[in-house]
Amino acid sequence: MSRPLVSIILPTYNREVLLRRALESVLAQTYDLWELLVVDDGSTDGTRAYLQTLTDTRVRPILREHCGNAGAVRNAGCRTARGSYLAFLDSDDQWLPEKLALQIADLHAHPECGWGYASFWYMDTQGRQTAQPRDWQAYGGWILERVIDRRALIVTPAVIVERHVFETVAGFRESLPRCEDYDLWIRLAEASPATVVSIPLVNVRQHFDDRDWRWLDVLGYMQQIYDGLVTRTASSRIRLLCRVQQARLSLDIVGRMRGAGQYEDARRALRTSFRYAGWHPAWWTAVLKTWLRPVTPEPLRSLYSRPKT
Repeated sequence: MSRPLVSIILPTYNREVLLRRALESVLAQTYDLWELLVVDDGSTDGTRAYLQTLTDTRVRPILREHCGNAGAVRNAGCRTARGSYLAFLDSDDQWLPEKLALQIADLHAHPECGWGYASFWYMDTQGRQTAQPRDWQAYGGWILERVIDRRALIVTPAVIVERHVFETVAGFRESLPRCEDYDLWIRLAEASPATVVSIPLVNVRQHFDDRDWRWLDVLGYMQQIYDGLVTRTASSRIRLLCRVQQARLSLDIVGRMRGAGQYEDARRALRTSFRYAGWHPAWWTAVLKTWLRPVTPEPLRSLYSRPKT
């Protein structure tokens, strides 16, 4: 087999049916100088039996004991990659046939860029395309500020990166059980300009279920990401943008917690976010809502929430 130009990293765990569809979308690529590293994180369903049936020599299974750490699983695949570029695909998502061809051409047309991303479609739990993200815009070049303020909407299966750039920023941060992808986009955006394909090349599955997300933990992981950037940047503008975004994020998460009736977690989030969000007037409003709403009599609460005429 000739040396691949692109190494595709596909982590999976107990998703045999979805994995089949993801892998089929790789086999359907119009660009063929790739290898696919399927990193199985200790599946106990039929995943490993399915992997044994694959005959395409470009597909290389990597079998691991279960750890549940997405960054560690992806890094394991990256360490054995032979390609000059790394691309990522999650086992519940799918690529469109022109994905690799268009992104490789785009990177070759912009040699100053060490990484790139593309637009994407959402699909429902049945695998049907639903819509493009409403607020998606194509931001190219040095996009660190747009990554920080989340205007650059980047999903893992839409990213492709030169391997030496990925290695320069030390890959996925394995100390982050969540948000490790966003952390990587920030470090890539610090290291290199990005190029972007503005047409959708990926189908990203929406599960419509965030019950396995502990929002208090997510807030802690995001604080680590922003604090790390604040510590290492020499830019006062970047430091200010990080603090503003931390405040916005904490208020959003506190609102989610209140909506789920998780008032104790919301109070803890407010206490931990005071050092960087206490300047924001909305933070004090959130304090009042979080401490007073649970003890407010229902008639007064209904009166407060009644639409104004």
